[in-house]
Amino acid sequence: MQFVNAGPMVRAAKAGGYAVPAFNSNGATYALTRAALESAQEMASPLILQVYQPNIVYRGFPFFVAQTQALCADLGITVPVCLQVDHGKSVAVCREALAAGLTSVMIDGSHEPFETNVAWSRDVLALARECGGTVEAEIGYVAGNEPKAESQIGRVPVPECPSFVPGRTTVSEAMEFVQAAPVDLLAVAVGTIHGVYEHQTDIDFGLVAELNAAVDVPLVQHGTGGVSLEDLARLAKAGMAKINFGEPFRYTYVRRFGEHIDGMEHLWHAWRIDEALKDELKQDMVELIEALGSAGKAQS
Repeated sequence: MQFVNAGPMVRAAKAGGYAVPAFNSNGATYALTRAALESAQEMASPLILQVYQPNIVYRGFPFFVAQTQALCADLGITVPVCLQVDHGKSVAVCREALAAGLTSVMIDGSHEPFETNVAWSRDVLALARECGGTVEAEIGYVAGNEPKAESQIGRVPVPECPSFVPGRTTVSEAMEFVQAAPVDLLAVAVGTIHGVYEHQTDIDFGLVAELNAAVDVPLVQHGTGGVSLEDLARLAKAGMAKINFGEPFRYTYVRRFGEHIDGMEHLWHAWRIDEALKDELKQDMVELIEALGSAGKAQS
């Protein structure tokens, strides 16, 4: 299968008032990758399949590409699929991802000074243009949850909501950034943060609409843990052309794996648990695709 970059699908989403789902495979986890592909094919939705830089260290970018190619062939996938690295923390990482066959990269310099963020983004743009890839950058910084669940041992309770007030991207800084670094996708902060929560309700939908009107670049929503299906639909209609889903899938996979160890007949076959998880995750993803409005939008 020929993977595509994110450009055409997110531009169509911006124009059409819906969002493309960006499902994170959590380091090329088989059940997550397969669930994402099956749900997109079933719903005739374009798909951005992501891999988070720290989580791919174990398997590597080439494995992620090969795994997805094999699954696409085996499952007869015909919808457009883009492979993207999520939160690439350096130009070198983005170069490595593009060389391995990923078709889109995120260079995350949002934690750096504005000038550094621009410089990194321009450098990655030059690399991506050489191989037909697309580039996402972030301005405004979508923070992470505190305390970090991965810093604690055992099964960590899910917080009801974030413990601090999330940041906001201003219209002026978004306009200044895309003028200095004409990226293909722009992640912005509109009141959510990364993490797993019961609820996230401090979303500035008015700001989303203002940002969408102010810049031609398709917008990206990060930090969707705890955001309701209704609010996800509102985000898509307000102007988010790509909406990411990562940590909630990671949490769900591990939690349900533990439950299935005790609750199903697996005969000590891990693949039986994995298959059950794939089917459950697929249903979750189908609901998300419906909420984002991308069902039926694939041109296969």
